[in-house]
Amino acid sequence: MRNYNDGYMKGIDILAAAVLAVGGLSWGAVGLFEVNPVEAVFGPMSPISRLIYVLFGLAAVYEIFFYRLIQRRWECKPWPGTAETRAA
Repeated sequence: MRNYNDGYMKGIDILAAAVLAVGGLSWGAVGLFEVNPVEAVFGPMSPISRLIYVLFGLAAVYEIFFYRLIQRRWECKPWPGTAETRAA
């Protein structure tokens, strides 16, 4: 039986992954080049900058806590040789 909320949740999964990727690239730029793209565009610790940092954090928390559900929703298989495949 198909769950019709899967399409909506897959959209949230993609959005969270995209925000997480942008956040990772942003922090990579801070670490490698000492340039903070968020603060360069929106100003240092402006309300919009803070909102963007909160979105980065929420995307990371979503991906961490819902990792298993995301795997099931996308029907991902675990990597061969991992603890998950050895237990089965």
